Amino acid sequence: MKAVAEEMDFQLQLLDDVPEACAVSYDDVQLLADATHPNPKHVLGVQVMGPFVVLRCWVSGAEAVSVINELEIFLPECSDAKEDPPEKVPLLPVYHCPPECPWLFERAFLYTGKEDKSQLQHWNYDISVQYSGGHTSVLTYPHSLGPLLPESFLTGWAHGMTETPPASMFGAHHMELHTHKPGLWGTRFAVWAPSAHSVSLVGDFNFWDSRAHPMFCREKFGVWEIFLPKWDLRGQKYAYHIDTPLFKEIIKADPYALEFVDAAEGHDAKVPEYDDYSRSAWHGNYTWTDQEWLEKRFAKFGGETWSSRPLSIYEVHLASWAADAKNYRDIAQPLVQHLKELNFTAVEFLPVTQYPCDQSWGYQCAAGLYAVDRRLGTPDDFRFLVDTLHNNDIAVFMDFVGAHFAKDEWGLVEYCGVPQYEYEGNLGEIPGWGTARYNYAKAEVQAYLLGAAHHWIDQFHIDGMRVDAVAAMIYKNFGKEEDGDAIMAGKGKINEDGISLLRRLCVEVRSRHPGVLLSAEESTNFKWVTDRPAENGTERQRGDVRDLGFHLKWNMGFTYDAVSLFGADFDQRPQLETFGWKRLAWFLNYAFNERWVLPFSHDNMRCKSLVDQMAEDEDMGDDCKYAQARVLLLYTIGMLGRPLLFMGSEIGEPWCCANSVDWESAALDPQKMQLKRWVAKLLKLYRDLPCLHRQDDRADGFHWLDKDSGSQCVYCWKRMARHEREAIVVINASKDYVREYYVNCGEQCGAWECIAATAMDDGSFTPRTERVTLGKGRFCTALPPLSGQIWVPNAPRPEPVVINFQVRHEETTHGDSLRVVGDCPELGDWHPMEGAKLRTSSNAFPYWTATVKVPRDLPFVEFKLVTVSSEGETTWEPIYFNRSLHLSGEKEEWICVEWGE
Repeated sequence: MKAVAEEMDFQLQLLDDVPEACAVSYDDVQLLADATHPNPKHVLGVQVMGPFVVLRCWVSGAEAVSVINELEIFLPECSDAKEDPPEKVPLLPVYHCPPECPWLFERAFLYTGKEDKSQLQHWNYDISVQYSGGHTSVLTYPHSLGPLLPESFLTGWAHGMTETPPASMFGAHHMELHTHKPGLWGTRFAVWAPSAHSVSLVGDFNFWDSRAHPMFCREKFGVWEIFLPKWDLRGQKYAYHIDTPLFKEIIKADPYALEFVDAAEGHDAKVPEYDDYSRSAWHGNYTWTDQEWLEKRFAKFGGETWSSRPLSIYEVHLASWAADAKNYRDIAQPLVQHLKELNFTAVEFLPVTQYPCDQSWGYQCAAGLYAVDRRLGTPDDFRFLVDTLHNNDIAVFMDFVGAHFAKDEWGLVEYCGVPQYEYEGNLGEIPGWGTARYNYAKAEVQAYLLGAAHHWIDQFHIDGMRVDAVAAMIYKNFGKEEDGDAIMAGKGKINEDGISLLRRLCVEVRSRHPGVLLSAEESTNFKWVTDRPAENGTERQRGDVRDLGFHLKWNMGFTYDAVSLFGADFDQRPQLETFGWKRLAWFLNYAFNERWVLPFSHDNMRCKSLVDQMAEDEDMGDDCKYAQARVLLLYTIGMLGRPLLFMGSEIGEPWCCANSVDWESAALDPQKMQLKRWVAKLLKLYRDLPCLHRQDDRADGFHWLDKDSGSQCVYCWKRMARHEREAIVVINASKDYVREYYVNCGEQCGAWECIAATAMDDGSFTPRTERVTLGKGRFCTALPPLSGQIWVPNAPRPEPVVINFQVRHEETTHGDSLRVVGDCPELGDWHPMEGAKLRTSSNAFPYWTATVKVPRDLPFVEFKLVTVSSEGETTWEPIYFNRSLHLSGEKEEWICVEWGE
């Protein structure tokens, strides 16, 4: 403080009274008392008036206020060398304050010192406050601190720049204000409200009294700010009281809030306890452990070859994924186990930002774009979930809603009483949804949206974003029912602001976060959405292309065509066409225009499960629907694009956001479990066979062999990748039995092996082989009704790994058997009756043993023990997670375990 004192080259001589010319006006006092003062900095703090300096303090609940003479700059009224400077100077109460808030105090001084009085603006003086009841507190007076946010930041932000994270400046942060006064701790608040007449901070800490803490305005930028010294407000609720241009008083949540209360408790923001932008004040104790994953992500997806990597996505609504999961941490391990069992490489969360209405599934955020949804825990809890997934080699994507926001009165809508974050007039609303459309023309709104995207990537290690409702950002007339066909016909009213923002988002994410993928949910035929070489395209070759820059686009048309065919009556299917093409062949007419995700998403499961959307047949019953679902999934995996399944689809379960997926009931249904095993098998093939993913965006990665030329609803095609085995996919979408179907395999002679089949001609699922002699170029297979197969050239298999099981189990009785059931065919693909049998004897009991050979290319084996009684009843060992064995590469492995331990 001595250094500061030396810089203050002035002194102030105490005056008895405040000169009449310097006294605060009645109007200013009334505005403060009404919480409507347009800029308190012109009244409070240090006020210089000619030769006089006036100090004013507005302190809620104060009975007396004194200024501490810490820098020894105050002189007594009568200058006497023998008299010591006062330790503190009492301020005088302003008597024309209303009796309900007599909180204004002032004192006048005669200035002596340099002619340049600007140093007074850097004087952050301390005050001693006596409250009713005798309590006394010493603090730096907030309104003496001057501007809080750096001018350089605000200038860049006002031009839409996000190099300095906007959330590090705006919002609430418990921090040290070292730029103003070393060691000065407190909580800083800042909000953008350019049209507000006045703004006050309200919260638990001031009993939501709008008079208590008026905020200062940075008039050039429309930003209001305040710092509350000494106050540790972490975890306390707060909001902004805004006096609108029409003098209507409203309460608004903080757009940059990092934490909210649980939605069941209201919509209030909280001063964050888990604040990555103020680490020294952080209550969180989470330490990331996913550095290896982030390096791997950069290596796989940070370069130009990212599109050749397998990417299969499991879409999840976290709040309803599991009934017993009350926290992000509870979900982590069960979700990892499920994803690994099914062989997904990525998980995609429906919006995890804070949102008010459960029924919106998170897609109608009102003001919480920077906050983790509190329903399932804290930001650290969500970090734990992401970190756990990363440590199990699973990428984490999230839905990002930058097109619109909910119109809850406490949120962003008409934030200052007039449109601020949204467009004015009709453009500011999306018909049908009842939501407001962001105003992408404003630089500050651009910074808000772009800053949020960077925030989730930086602070929560998100690996990718699916940008929701991109069409609503591209077209001004999106959402108008009468304009729907016009948009699809290329007559949409283009919103250049939205297009500019999307391009900028893609450029910034690609440059700042290489390896992070962006996908677009764009529901029209806008050209062009994704960044890809024109030489591999169809229509892209016709002229200059300037795309939006996304990595991937959701193909809802593919989903509609596929589901509509399998949902149609069987006698209608041969005639079903899309724009003159056979319904299941149409996709290849435009497949190389974009890079695709093939989604069976939450939008397809709102009313019925995927299985329930399949056509019925009286003779086949439910078997008919499950058979079609298996063929539909085989068709999807075999096509060009990255597969996406919404949770529950793998077991044929419908979804309702109010209830979790009924995993327990599904586990008792053989058909549902068969479907689940089929999904796991397909995704493993998709991941392990390069021909099914490596050239997803190249015309030389796909070749039609049969586009249903015989109108039998039989399709056959070949998938290729350079220097890798081909695969032939054939499906029969009819109820007819095709006993002899000839597959043209080209020049590839030798043995062809069926590695996946929904059903073979004998009703089994056992793979088989067909031999093709030189020059013949084809083989014959039988196609049962509603079936599909994948064939590959046979390749010599490496020598298998021998696993020796030794299990101790004392609770079996005569006639019981013990089995090892796991995630590979050798262990029954989780079917108890097909698992590996263990053996024991009277001499060996209670020890059971078995030897199983599994393929060497398996990275690990998951399994559980099951007892089977003499009556055929099964009992799984009572452990929560599956057991697992990571194969070390040795020829032989040993497993010694005890039942249930």
